[in-house]
Amino acid sequence: MASHGLARNRDQLRAFVFVCRDKTMNRRSFSLLRSIVLFAAVTASGLASGPVNAGVEDVLREIAPNGRAQVLVRMKADGGGGAPWTPRLSTSRQRVAVATAFNAAAPALRRARIAELRHFRTIPYIAANVTREQAMALAGEDTVEGIFLIRRERRADATQRESAQAVGLSAAQLSIDLGSAWDRGFDGTGYAIAVIDSGINFTHPALAGKNVGDACFANTFGTTTVAQCPSGATPQIGTGAASFCPGDSTRCDHGTHVASIAVGNDSAVFGTPTFGVAKGAKIVPIDVFSLVTDPAECSPDPAPCVLTDSLAVLNALDYVNEKAIELKIAAVNLSIGGSSRDGYCDDDPRRSVIDMLRQKGVAVAVAASNGGQTGKISTPACISSAVGVGAVDNGTTVASFSNFANTLDFVAPGVSLMGAKGSGSGYGTRSGTSMSSPQVAGAFAVLRQAYPTLSLDAIQAALKQTGTPVTRADSGITVAKIQVGAALDRLQGVNRRFVNNVFAGVSAQGESMLRFYNPSEATGNVRIAVRDGDTGAYLGDWTSPPIPSRAALQFTAKSVLANATRNGFPVPPELRAYLNLEVASSFKGSTQHVLYSEQAHVVSNLTSCGATPSTDTAKQLMNVHSGVFAEFPSRLRIVNTGVASAKAKLSFYNASTGAKVFEWTTPEIASAATHEASVPSIEARVTIPAGTMDGGNGYYNVTVEGFSGYLQHLVENIGPGVLVDMTAKCDVIVSALPQIAP
Repeated sequence: MASHGLARNRDQLRAFVFVCRDKTMNRRSFSLLRSIVLFAAVTASGLASGPVNAGVEDVLREIAPNGRAQVLVRMKADGGGGAPWTPRLSTSRQRVAVATAFNAAAPALRRARIAELRHFRTIPYIAANVTREQAMALAGEDTVEGIFLIRRERRADATQRESAQAVGLSAAQLSIDLGSAWDRGFDGTGYAIAVIDSGINFTHPALAGKNVGDACFANTFGTTTVAQCPSGATPQIGTGAASFCPGDSTRCDHGTHVASIAVGNDSAVFGTPTFGVAKGAKIVPIDVFSLVTDPAECSPDPAPCVLTDSLAVLNALDYVNEKAIELKIAAVNLSIGGSSRDGYCDDDPRRSVIDMLRQKGVAVAVAASNGGQTGKISTPACISSAVGVGAVDNGTTVASFSNFANTLDFVAPGVSLMGAKGSGSGYGTRSGTSMSSPQVAGAFAVLRQAYPTLSLDAIQAALKQTGTPVTRADSGITVAKIQVGAALDRLQGVNRRFVNNVFAGVSAQGESMLRFYNPSEATGNVRIAVRDGDTGAYLGDWTSPPIPSRAALQFTAKSVLANATRNGFPVPPELRAYLNLEVASSFKGSTQHVLYSEQAHVVSNLTSCGATPSTDTAKQLMNVHSGVFAEFPSRLRIVNTGVASAKAKLSFYNASTGAKVFEWTTPEIASAATHEASVPSIEARVTIPAGTMDGGNGYYNVTVEGFSGYLQHLVENIGPGVLVDMTAKCDVIVSALPQIAP
């Protein structure tokens, strides 16, 4: 009932405004009336009907006890006859659109008696210190689209301790598969990472000479919040602007530690890269932290403390947007967090500039913060276009302090990370999502060096598709832990899985059959990009039916081609001798290419894996013939490579359904010896429960566990008297096919 009443009141208020506008009220009177209407709607209902009203409600709550509030005002930037502002505009055209919007809003600002402003060059915002009446006056202006509180934010680290010098790849870096990217010459050289933080100690050997484009955008609010830019004025741009590091303070400890994790390189002193995922990259250091003396503002930390705010961060991001191309900025690191949010927080004004940076290929990596919450992460990590980062240990356990939610993009190590100290040349360890996000920022710089023109979406997708799945217990949430080398493999095509030279139809040599084995615990499927074997030209896509857990299904190549589609249409029938099939999968499993020659009455294995043979050949066999294939009986050879004699227990599964059929244990096999048995002879020695092979295709999948040795699968073609090794198979990995143009 309350919501119906509110809607009715709003309709009446809108009608009243319309009538008044229709009677050609002067602009000032209409704006005043609109302010009164908005004030009535907000105060009467306590709810918001749109973005401006929602902002006004937040501002009014803040102003009530204090009398004034620091706000960001979004101006209407419709272009005024020119190009409207969007994140996709070039920087020069954004400046024009913002200047136009500012000129249009200037009379409204004068009417509201707002004198102290900070406005931006590439995003349509101004900052102001407003009273309750001024906020309401702004809300009544047509040139204003939103009003947002400037909120306090703090650094996102948890703990710290002293530590000795570390040399070479750390355990954390090894766990994100960094070494193989470095081995290929990709370490971020030629690019920079903007580190928006507190001051950075560039006298440290890990960071010496790495700074470019220094800036300070810390704010001064009244007498209790004072910017600490070295010149004493804010903003400050130029060498040293982000290096205010008093020798008797810890002010630069956090920023220096974070920067060294992203790009540090101590090789000038020790001859070995010591720190930094992107050890060859530069730093664009930006200081956004102010000294705060108000105990209420610092709580739960003691006063004085260092804090930042959403305005300072917005200023810094705006500066990065203008400098991104000039300084070759590949990524931004924000180890900063505000309040926690459930879901995305795309009402945050910083989304505008983060969207712009994405258009330029710049990733904004943001720490999720350290509240230990599940289902929530902090601002601005929760902005959908940002890259939110949580923390794990060097394995796959989510750190207890890390926020963790579906809105996270990645996790990276954040427990006891080594980094440079804010004074002198020492090192220490810290824990927190602050330590995780610079590794992700560094990963983007490494991959950007490898692919300078690739879209950010493509690079981010490669990191997600190749990341190690990480789940917090009982959360039901899974997030990818970055694997830099694997992502590079994917972008370079190393992980493309092909089944090559498949007969397109039935030929004189026989008919190609494709087998896909799913050893995982869940049902999955494979998707194939069908290509012409001679030219590599893309023909269409085919997706398998569901393949149950522990099952292996078989398809003829002829049926794959016949059921493949391109843009929803069947692949045109053309004469093709061979196909190459690019395989993607929802599970980690195996595939085989088998040729059946009806004329010769022979089954043979044509599987060829190139550089990626199966890693589980020794322990798993797929599509082993049961006794129903009397003319093609399978034989199993079990080789004991252990130092002592042992028995091997084999498990047999219905290859069509994945259901377990029976187990069989070999006799004692001496060390270095082999035991061979035909499948019909094994079936004769065991009890096969009724119905376990019903609905099947007559094949088994066979596994052996807890045995030092391996299996071999042979098929006897009784007609011609040919023995064929059917063991070979190729891995398929959890992956997606690359995007293919129509």
